[in-house]
Amino acid sequence: AIDLGTTKIAGYLVDLGTGQTLASAGSMNPQIAYGEDVIARITYAMKGSTEATRLSRLAVTTLNELAQSLCAQSGHAADEISEVVIVGNTAMHHLLLGLPAGQLGVAPYLPAVSSSLDVKARDLGLGFATGGYVHLLPNIAGFVGADHVAMLLATGIYEAEKTVIGIDIGTNTEI
Repeated sequence: AIDLGTTKIAGYLVDLGTGQTLASAGSMNPQIAYGEDVIARITYAMKGSTEATRLSRLAVTTLNELAQSLCAQSGHAADEISEVVIVGNTAMHHLLLGLPAGQLGVAPYLPAVSSSLDVKARDLGLGFATGGYVHLLPNIAGFVGADHVAMLLATGIYEAEKTVIGIDIGTNTEI
């Protein structure tokens, strides 16, 4: 399970048979060198395909390194990872996948893709199990991404009978 954050990337290696978390690790998102916030990164990606590809490759390289770290902690190998869920804000999602992101920087901030996606890990350049899948949760809007959807699902906040608040105190601080 990966949270591809604007500033930090967090990962958890989970045994799908038992539900036990085997390892956890995090790292800084190296894309920060091209902008500390999503608007700066969107602007950088809009310069051209070379820049957009650079941002995607930085994320993929870091995800592969994170997987190696998680596996080293738990005595497993990255090619044993068969299912991966990646969440993040809409911009991080689009930059990872190499989707157009320019429209996220101007009103009405529409994502190129808002539905959930299942893609082969190898198609993203991830060194996981042959035939392994990456599952990306849906983006709700331009600045309400899959990370928010994951919080809603994980906490069950959507079933609350009283007024509650969910706060993501990250780089973009969604409420």
